[in-house]
Amino acid sequence: MTDWNPLDPDAANVFYDLSSWTSDQQAELTALLANADISHAWVESELVVPEEHERIVDRLFDRLEKELGIGSTAVQGGVGEGDEVTEYDLDEYSMEERREITERLVATRITHRWTEEILVVPTAAEQLVESILDEYDNVAFDDD
Repeated sequence: MTDWNPLDPDAANVFYDLSSWTSDQQAELTALLANADISHAWVESELVVPEEHERIVDRLFDRLEKELGIGSTAVQGGVGEGDEVTEYDLDEYSMEERREITERLVATRITHRWTEEILVVPTAAEQLVESILDEYDNVAFDDD
């Protein structure tokens, strides 16, 4: 391990503002950085890395943003009449869980709408939405 100090004002560091990322997304990034043996630190919601690692970190960002649908619009398509959509009946989810799911959909920029407890998303977003819902199903399963 180096003696790199992310708070050293003389150090050449790169800062990434990740305030729009969820804690799960930040954790995924942290795991990637640790696996790549890249020195890093968090200052509130900003990721700090030594400037020498900027190119590698940028490539990791590109990969992770594609995998998690972060950044530019993750899914093209609408949820109106005539659009190809998938519906999820989430009446067994609490109001709090549905609110959290909505926040995750907004953070990953997935177009959606609610009709009472029915979540409507573009069919192209199915895989991303199911991964979000799986997290809640696994928590519910762990509580049993």
